[in-house]
Amino acid sequence: MSLDRPSHSHLSGLRVRMSMRNERVAHVTPLLPTAKLQKATLLNFLSTLQQSGVSQVFTSALRPREQVFFHDLGFVLHEELLLLGHDFSKPLNAPMKQTRKGRRSDWNQILDIDAIAFSEFWRFDDAALREAIEATPTSRVRVSAQNQISGFAITGRSGRTGFLQRLAVDPRYQRTGIGRSLVADALLWSKRWFVHELLVNTQIGNVGAQNLYESMGFNKKSDGLAVLKWNANT
Repeated sequence: MSLDRPSHSHLSGLRVRMSMRNERVAHVTPLLPTAKLQKATLLNFLSTLQQSGVSQVFTSALRPREQVFFHDLGFVLHEELLLLGHDFSKPLNAPMKQTRKGRRSDWNQILDIDAIAFSEFWRFDDAALREAIEATPTSRVRVSAQNQISGFAITGRSGRTGFLQRLAVDPRYQRTGIGRSLVADALLWSKRWFVHELLVNTQIGNVGAQNLYESMGFNKKSDGLAVLKWNANT
């Protein structure tokens, strides 16, 4: 993998993304069960990143069993997340507001919304947006159907499991039904493809998002998630 420019790459069961905002930051996502990952190879890779000037590496949101593997590599807790799931046992509501397919030409507006909806660490850049769309074999990008996009959602599915990868609404248009409509669209699409459960995660302190998901039939899962980080200086 070349480290001289932001990119996506794969290494020994990991997807690696170099930050487009900070050349000293990288993000890794396990693509295989951690039992199949090689610790020695990953430690050598972290050393290579360090020699290339990378000072911090962040994981994607990991389940507890995955966290153990990365803890053993020297990663520490960055932030805990809440995991929720919808098992489609409750009736689904239709979107209250119109949505449409998100197009490549919408990406700039999507990224602008993301930038004002999330804190700096969680904001998408172009590479992170692409990664979210490509994270599952099949995905769906929907945006609010007004002339100016004010919200978007990315939903993916792998087998019979669905993932609400991203939901963002311009703060000026929150509590107007846009977020609820985008979630409803994600649920209806997932059910149409016989998904057994749609999963979503959110920050523990994001009470508004938690209330929205729970009001639409999502339930908290006992096994929460966490993002871990590795610091070159430690």
